[in-house]
Amino acid sequence: MRALGGIILAISLLLVACQQEQQQRRRATKQELIAYNQKLVKMDSAAICYYCHQNNLDSIPNTQGLWMTITEQGIGDNIQKNNVVTLSYSISDLLGNIYYTSQHDGLKVIKVGQGNDVMALDMALPQLRNGAKATLIVMPDLAYGLRGDDAKIDGRIILRYDIEVVRVE
Repeated sequence: MRALGGIILAISLLLVACQQEQQQRRRATKQELIAYNQKLVKMDSAAICYYCHQNNLDSIPNTQGLWMTITEQGIGDNIQKNNVVTLSYSISDLLGNIYYTSQHDGLKVIKVGQGNDVMALDMALPQLRNGAKATLIVMPDLAYGLRGDDAKIDGRIILRYDIEVVRVE
């Protein structure tokens, strides 16, 4: 009987301790979340700087976090909003893991400025011309964000896009 009383007392103490712990837990404030996100952006930027240096990419970020190196200028006028662009591409992470390629998945056709699945493409394409080649290093929030693409790419991944503009209509 004493053993049963001891077990009940132990369970009661555990329940009280759990309730106190739950009361001490709190939700992060908006300011704390902003500060945490700023730290993540700084860490991502430092990783990209290092990667670009190690891989001889002469990339400078725009204000939104897109890093672009144009390796071939292409011909004609720059791509405009609402142009339909056909791309050859390869998508990988900074470790070299390849997720998608046009060789395997087919060419990608995009209408510029129409809210494509990767915002970085809408930012980069107006700086390119028909036949241009470029390497884009894309911060997670300009690619698939916290969630990933629900297929191959996990959340919060910095991506490398090697693209070639095949056709502009």
